[in-house]
Amino acid sequence: MITVYHVPRTRSLRVVWLMEELGEEYRIEKPGFPLPPEYLGINPAGTVPAIDDDGIRMGESIAILQYITGRRLPQAMEFTVGPNPDPAEYAAHLHFLHYGEASLMGPLSVIFRTTKLAPEGERDNFSVRDLTTALQRRFALLDARLEDGRQWIMGDKFTIADISVGYALTIAQALGMDDLLSEKITAYVERLTARPAYQRAIGK
Repeated sequence: MITVYHVPRTRSLRVVWLMEELGEEYRIEKPGFPLPPEYLGINPAGTVPAIDDDGIRMGESIAILQYITGRRLPQAMEFTVGPNPDPAEYAAHLHFLHYGEASLMGPLSVIFRTTKLAPEGERDNFSVRDLTTALQRRFALLDARLEDGRQWIMGDKFTIADISVGYALTIAQALGMDDLLSEKITAYVERLTARPAYQRAIGK
């Protein structure tokens, strides 16, 4: 059985969300925050999420999504573009799967730490302004993807790319960036967060 090490509202939500979509039995361990020193025995990087799959341990939320859908649970392939996808579809899915972390959560994490955790006089700085500008360009890429009225990133099929991107968008909203999100993106977030599996996941 897969054990997910989870701190609510962090990137580990992505993994819990996928497990809820799958309806598979799994366990949640909450190490607490700040993470205790003994957690380094689970994930030496000292971050969440991590999973323990009958002795196989790994971290990094996107890697875990790929592991679960690619190797661990064959039925989870339903949440990808399938075993023999069109190359262009495969490339688009892979792009947006990693876009949610590298292009969105990377800058959002810096903005969060700076605006919420830094000393008062250091919260409005060049990095925050520069990354906010960069995010505007990056949100525009998603807006263009949704331009044709598609429900999910890959069209009518909900995939782990939506979990990756959707989590990042909820963080952007939590940081008060709604004015940077187009109507199409806002509607997309509403569809994502209305999913029963998401609602169950945020309650964990």
